[in-house]
Amino acid sequence: MPTAPTNTLLTALDPMAAPFDTRAHVDLALQELAPATQAPGVADAAKRGAVGRAVLVVDSTPIARKFLMQRLQGLGYEVHGAEHGELALAMIEQRAFAIVFLELALTPRHGIDGLSVCQAIKQMPDHPNGIVPAVVMTTGHAGPMDRVRGSLAGCDAYLTKPLIEADFLAALREVDPLFQ
Repeated sequence: MPTAPTNTLLTALDPMAAPFDTRAHVDLALQELAPATQAPGVADAAKRGAVGRAVLVVDSTPIARKFLMQRLQGLGYEVHGAEHGELALAMIEQRAFAIVFLELALTPRHGIDGLSVCQAIKQMPDHPNGIVPAVVMTTGHAGPMDRVRGSLAGCDAYLTKPLIEADFLAALREVDPLFQ
């Protein structure tokens, strides 16, 4: 079974780097540890965690997308990637994701930005397994208005780039009840 490289920054920069092990057996064990009864809101988050801890990383910059994907794989998530909003929405219609990491400033060449993708995710009438994924907005824009815009679009957490490890882990704890 492959093991995670010790330096994720270097492997993110190396297109020939080996992928991380998704550790499916860890995901199953964590699902069994989820509490059976929870408060409203927390129960929905627990359902998100119970869908196999599949996450989607949507970023139009390949290096940023790969770095975040490898970081999440190293934490035991089953990670999928999309380079633009339309592809992300198509993937979300086909598969249940617990979390979507979504770049605010997606390249508009495909006609849809991160805020519009977030709104579309939250307003979809039918999600696989009936689970609406948590949306973590990622962006280089650190202004308070960007946070407000993200919140109004429906994002559940907001991370600025470059990612600060403590903030990244705090966001995961906030949106994933199984993350420790």
